[in-house]
Amino acid sequence: MNYSVNPIESDHVNLVSSERVLVAVGTNKTPKILLMDDSALARKIGRIAVQSAGYPDVTEAAGGQEALNILSAADCDIDVVLCDLMMPEMDGVQFLRHAAELPRRPALVFVSGGEAALLQGARDTAQARHFNVLGTIQKPLTAEAIGRLLGRFGKPEHKAKDAKTSEIVQDLERGIAERQFILHYQPKISVTGHKLVGVESLVRWQHPDHGLLPPGAFIDEAEKSGRIGALTEQIVTLALKQCAMWSIDGFTPKVSVNLSAYMLVDLDFPDRIANKAESLGVKAQQIVLEVTESGLFQDLANTLDILTRLRMKGFTLSIDDFGTGYSSMEQLRRVPFAELKIDRAFVHGAADNEKARAILDSTVQLGRSLNMTVVAEGAETQQDWDILEDAGVDLVQGYFVAKPMPDDAVPGWAESWKVAHVGS
Repeated sequence: MNYSVNPIESDHVNLVSSERVLVAVGTNKTPKILLMDDSALARKIGRIAVQSAGYPDVTEAAGGQEALNILSAADCDIDVVLCDLMMPEMDGVQFLRHAAELPRRPALVFVSGGEAALLQGARDTAQARHFNVLGTIQKPLTAEAIGRLLGRFGKPEHKAKDAKTSEIVQDLERGIAERQFILHYQPKISVTGHKLVGVESLVRWQHPDHGLLPPGAFIDEAEKSGRIGALTEQIVTLALKQCAMWSIDGFTPKVSVNLSAYMLVDLDFPDRIANKAESLGVKAQQIVLEVTESGLFQDLANTLDILTRLRMKGFTLSIDDFGTGYSSMEQLRRVPFAELKIDRAFVHGAADNEKARAILDSTVQLGRSLNMTVVAEGAETQQDWDILEDAGVDLVQGYFVAKPMPDDAVPGWAESWKVAHVGS
């Protein structure tokens, strides 16, 4: 049988995502599956595949409405829906629309015998509706395909939303006051010379009770609750101090820091960060400030004021997740960006996705025509690297190069990379 599996990678995280879904801590409980398909034969084959993969608790639905009825029941504890896209009564995209109104949303796996573009469109639609999409599978279902996807699944906790939000906010205040946040760093490597050029700092919360938490677990609430300013100040200070410490040892990569768009209304921010850098002996040119495209211009005048002054003080400005917002060209025209970061959605798997490849190539050409450094994030495979090299990208970051790592691991990793890829 022929099949393909496209898991959703969720390891890339940053400090700027007001619309990203809260990441919940997983459990080891075997997930309960809802298999939705209008074909009785497909359901029979699917049930065998799912149970053979080690997931015995399977419920079946012959259509979208039946699935909605099951999911809306008060005692429903379905964790994952295997959703057939092409159903006559209610197709998979219509099902998404209605399922988005459910008080508890299951994770999704899309299944179809149709073209890959349809699966991609359904996946993007589901993510836009804030579903956790584990991946897509071309029919027929197999135990191996199911195992590869569901093995990535962690069941969310289910606490009352208001109580949980209040708890997170209180924890955030305590975490900021007690300086519980740390940074990990992901290398940026030049495509032509294979040299370490910079690192992106990625925030982690060293929570006293829950351990090391990724930004998806707290950034959204930090922004909503108004704590993002204090948190960003702490993150920037940590990055500047680390940059200063590395410089003492002669290790001088550029350090990128994610800036929340919510900071782009604070007119004193450019002066504070410049003064802090000067006091630590860090040159502004060593720091790259990444701003997510979709978060720009909530307050046009103040945003332009702040970003222009940051650039005047010598900081490099980077437009992050380029291509995912709604006014990309206008952002480039208005703001003195020097770096353009191509979103991972147009990088990983671009070799097998003509539309993603076309967007990748045109974005690289645009960046070059504007004399910008072009960075591609989310490179996961040799195939990704080869495509990026062929497209003419300047810098690459992603799991193919290295995962984010603690500060004390970066110099040693850089030396090992140099010996292996550049020569001593």
